[in-house]
Amino acid sequence: MTVCDITGLNDLVEQLARQANMERWCYCLMSSLHKDLKLDSITLLVEQDDRTYVFASWVGRSDYRYYNQPLLMTEYNGVPTGLFEQAKQNHEFVRAYVNKPYKALWNIEDSLWCQILLPIQMHGRNVAYIYAETANSARFEASIHYVEKLLVVLASDISARVLQQEVIHHNITRRSIEAELEVRKQSITDYLGLMRNLHEVTLKLSQATQLDTLYRQAIELGRAYLGIDRMAIFLTDFESNLMLGTYGTSPDGDLVDRKSFYSQIPDHPLVNEALSHKNHVVVKENAPLYFGKEQVGIGWNAMIAMWNGTECIGWVAVDNLINQRALSEHQKEILKLFGAAIGQQIVIRRHYDSIKELNIDLEKRVIRRTQELQTTNRALEEANRSLELLSMQDGLTGIANRRFFDLRLSRYWQIAKDKRVPLTLLMIDVDNFKSFNDTNGHLEGDHCLKMIASRIESELEVHKKSVVCRYGGEEFACLLPTVDKNMAIMVAEDIRRAIVDLAIPHFTANSHVVTVSVGIHTVTPAGEFSMSEALMTLADKALYKAKTKGRNCTVQWEGKKEVCN
Repeated sequence: MTVCDITGLNDLVEQLARQANMERWCYCLMSSLHKDLKLDSITLLVEQDDRTYVFASWVGRSDYRYYNQPLLMTEYNGVPTGLFEQAKQNHEFVRAYVNKPYKALWNIEDSLWCQILLPIQMHGRNVAYIYAETANSARFEASIHYVEKLLVVLASDISARVLQQEVIHHNITRRSIEAELEVRKQSITDYLGLMRNLHEVTLKLSQATQLDTLYRQAIELGRAYLGIDRMAIFLTDFESNLMLGTYGTSPDGDLVDRKSFYSQIPDHPLVNEALSHKNHVVVKENAPLYFGKEQVGIGWNAMIAMWNGTECIGWVAVDNLINQRALSEHQKEILKLFGAAIGQQIVIRRHYDSIKELNIDLEKRVIRRTQELQTTNRALEEANRSLELLSMQDGLTGIANRRFFDLRLSRYWQIAKDKRVPLTLLMIDVDNFKSFNDTNGHLEGDHCLKMIASRIESELEVHKKSVVCRYGGEEFACLLPTVDKNMAIMVAEDIRRAIVDLAIPHFTANSHVVTVSVGIHTVTPAGEFSMSEALMTLADKALYKAKTKGRNCTVQWEGKKEVCN
């Protein structure tokens, strides 16, 4: 490679590193390949879960496409299958010379096109591929060393970018679920509130001793407790085909006596539908709203028929003339129950001998609905508790995470301060873990962390109230309440030796096995030493000393000195 090539590669790497997201990263890469190497019909393919996905493509001079939902290789016809399979199986760069671009319909005279498929490899495994075509194969051949260096750089970068995309997608999914649960919880809370209000309204209406009082209270309580703008109750006389007024609401929102109002039952779709269905709320949007026979506005208008068996005895009319609020699904259900409640109370007053049976039926329905909602609410609370537990657990090792640790540290600190007993903190760091990861791969690195976490937990089983957490990366933290300095050193040494006994191979380390360094600090909170942050700081300093003393050791911080084991 020439100095110019090296400079160009460094410039491209810096540009790629500055891209905010995968879409801009792909555009930066493809535009550079098109401009600098004269490549065309560029496609970026990525291996995920043993399947190959198309992330982005570049056709012509500037037709760039990024697929927010990556395409399966089988759904994309922009890459020669044979060429791709050859590169994938042989883990090597493949090229072929043809008379036309892959997607062209006819050959191009006096033209020779080079189809190129470049596998991007990490630790001997294909992680991605770049397919491209060019009519200037000489330019590409002259830059082959540049391309090889570029592929090495892209391997780790694209793996990190894809992992970042997966993390972002996971977080978005989690937030979406949390938001949906919150919306459902709020919806159920609102519904329970309306149910409680309906129950209260029903109880108050059952105490009415006269029909006139019942009609008036139904309007007053319905508007006050159920969030309805205007309400009116009409009775029916089907023998005379008349609708009869009781009480209603004026356009200004005042309760008015409408017992003098009567009219023929209107032949109107809203009325006909309401009077032909039981337990049904009929709603018409953008409908004319009336006071008597005079139109006073436009909005939604709803009717709920009241029944005595198969006989319709009247209906409840409601609208949103005053505040123009929309009618929610919960309100529709409540109105259905409300209409039924009023009808039953009217029947009770007309047929006093059946009052007990009708009241029991209404109470059972309300209780059953309330129990159903309580069951759903309990399920939501259980789901929330499960989410809370998951939020305090490390996803890789299964032990507690830093959030849980911070909560317990605050609690144990206060207990130690109140009872004047010692509190010990061990900060544990896996020695040379980066080189272990680089040598063995992230999967082995994850397995290593799981084994270490499990062994630390086993060593601390005798300390029933101890807390073990993954503090971050390859670092662990252990809280040991009531453990003094001497015992702390013994516990730390037991853990250090237990990790050595695991004999996890680490060929780039002097010990040839995975080891840990441990920083220890013990304090009895009292007087001037009253901040838990100081415990963390001094344990960290002890850990740092353990690292500088050659690793695979424990250091206990004591004032301005440290004790090394």
